[in-house]
Amino acid sequence: MTNKSPVLLCTCGKQLKLDYDYLETEISKLDLAGSVTVHDFGCQDSGLETIAELIGESEARLVIAACTSQKIQPRIDQYLQSLGKDSSRIAYVNIREHSAWVHKDPSEASKKSLDMIRGALARVEDSKSIVSETKEIPNHVTVIGGGIAGVETALSLSNLGYRVTLMERESSIGGHVVQLPVIAPTGKSGKEIFSSRLKALENDKNIDVMTNTTVKFIEGEMGDFLAHYISPDDEDEKTLQTSAIVLATGFKEFKPTMIDEYHYGKNPDVVTQLELSRMLTEDRMVRPSDGKPVNEVVMVQCVGSRSEDYKRDCSKLCCTFAIDNSLEILERNPDANVQVVYMDIRVPFENEMIYKESRERGVDYIRGRISMVWENDNTTHVRIYDSLLNQYLETTPDLVVLSSAILPSDGVAELSETLGYALEEDGHVKDLYGKLRRTETRRRGVVAVGAITRPQFVFEAVTDAQAAALVLHNELHGGKIEKVARGAVLNVDDCVGCSLCAQQCPRGVPLMIEQTDAEEEDEAQKILFKAAIDTLNCHSCGVCQSLCPSGATQLNFLSNSQLWSEIEAVLEGADHEYPITVCFYCEECSVSTIDIVGTQRMEYPASSRLIPVPCAGRVSIIDILKAFEHGASTVMIAACEKDRCHIGGTGNEIAQVQIDVARDILNAIGWKGERVDMYRMFSAEPDRFTNAIREMVKRAQELGPTPVHKGTAGKWMEAVE
Repeated sequence: MTNKSPVLLCTCGKQLKLDYDYLETEISKLDLAGSVTVHDFGCQDSGLETIAELIGESEARLVIAACTSQKIQPRIDQYLQSLGKDSSRIAYVNIREHSAWVHKDPSEASKKSLDMIRGALARVEDSKSIVSETKEIPNHVTVIGGGIAGVETALSLSNLGYRVTLMERESSIGGHVVQLPVIAPTGKSGKEIFSSRLKALENDKNIDVMTNTTVKFIEGEMGDFLAHYISPDDEDEKTLQTSAIVLATGFKEFKPTMIDEYHYGKNPDVVTQLELSRMLTEDRMVRPSDGKPVNEVVMVQCVGSRSEDYKRDCSKLCCTFAIDNSLEILERNPDANVQVVYMDIRVPFENEMIYKESRERGVDYIRGRISMVWENDNTTHVRIYDSLLNQYLETTPDLVVLSSAILPSDGVAELSETLGYALEEDGHVKDLYGKLRRTETRRRGVVAVGAITRPQFVFEAVTDAQAAALVLHNELHGGKIEKVARGAVLNVDDCVGCSLCAQQCPRGVPLMIEQTDAEEEDEAQKILFKAAIDTLNCHSCGVCQSLCPSGATQLNFLSNSQLWSEIEAVLEGADHEYPITVCFYCEECSVSTIDIVGTQRMEYPASSRLIPVPCAGRVSIIDILKAFEHGASTVMIAACEKDRCHIGGTGNEIAQVQIDVARDILNAIGWKGERVDMYRMFSAEPDRFTNAIREMVKRAQELGPTPVHKGTAGKWMEAVE
């Protein structure tokens, strides 16, 4: 017997110009629909009570047609969970931003809404309750790195109720910050900035500090990591069980010994900017070669930075370091002459004021390059090319200071081999999503803070640390995490051992496990390795599902049968006279973009049907072909921008591969590959969506229906010109 699901239609206070009588009548005729309730305020108290009643009538299945789920779903989930009711089998249809507000013709908007509600009913019919159990875990976090970011994270986590072990490989904590004579724009020294945190650390009984400690590798998963480390107290390797990891190992300064023109490492009076910072902090402003006073200083910017050979981009901090140190030199010796040789000065935020002050104080900025540093009669000589004057200058400074590139600290790549986080081309830890998840890595339970992810000023590192502490608190919940939740599940019997899921998962979750008990009679038929997926660490993108050739891996909230049923139901009204464009959209950038299109009342053709997926990477070639099989004239995927995939950077790229292959298939059977396409979008640029959907509708009208439109569905044939 078919399970019927109730439908709640919200009028948003009778503001939506939809034909609710038509919707109520037509939905009531659907085989999958149970009761149909029209409510004016589904998100208010009376509406929530109605939703709770409807949930109780249908084994927790329900379709809610209202405004954007981004607004109402959290409120509904919270309310139902407070009553102990299951909210995992609710399907949402946005009939406001996606229909009523973007189509002038109420009948067209109502027709589109009906089709999408029919699709949601099909999706929810085969849904399964997702039971969230809790797993007790140690209320403990390990922080690797004792600089400002690591210490701030440790203190924040302690305030949230966690025990913290802070591991620092040096003999003391503080990192680079305590070596800085001044922190712009505060005017305070690094030691002053750090002193209050150091005092708080010493008085915090929840934080154990281990110096001279090196982490060798880490194994396990969130809630059950095992850190292997060595310390001088005992040469034997030790282990520490912990629930989460904070990477806060900071940065290292590029040492330009291989760049001959600077003579760094050969001439003791050629130092780096951080080495000068230490000299200033220790109040030993003399020439390293002979201890004589420093009166003439030449600073050289972009040493190793913005270079194809060493670091391709700007190191961000170097200009500010140089300006700060210039002012500190003048503070100690007002008669000193400081020249800064640069190609571009980059000082963000309030640091622009420090730059202005340095010029007013007499720091000489020379736009150009250093062509040579050499020594003669115990005197350092520097030749400078001034690009504005187009001539060479020579000077004999007491000190040459190189503003060297900022690089990731040692050991970052080695730790990634066991922790599984991704790295940028320059070796910094890659954040999960630059807009919204800057401290998260692709490994659940592992966050990265401070300069390990990119060069950062002190206040940025502190903000990073505080944000990361909250991210972990949201994951760990004070010692209780979800054991089973939304994610991919695997039927190991169906796994063919192809390893596509393990190779392509943006988070590196699936693992290939050796099948030691494989006992096939035919030796060639044995599958020696099969996938294993830990749902706890899965982030529910569905990439593994779209690539799995056997259907062994599927999302527990959006199986193949659910999506295919929805596609078929959404396209029930497609015919030769009404070509339809199906749009699969990701529930991150794309849904935000489409919602903004709605709030701005930006009109686009109503012959579009929108189907949500957790990530563009969830859409497979089969899903695309299913859409054509059931009547779509064109198919598009709306995805995040390139390198901005919210799942971890690769979901939309995998979707692009699916599109490319689908196009090849369509061209091979004479159907025109341009019937399918993918579009990248930012929520701040709603025109991207409207332009894309108009283009795909235009193609649908120009190309006409596919040969398998209504009446010939399932009969694959080549198109006839």
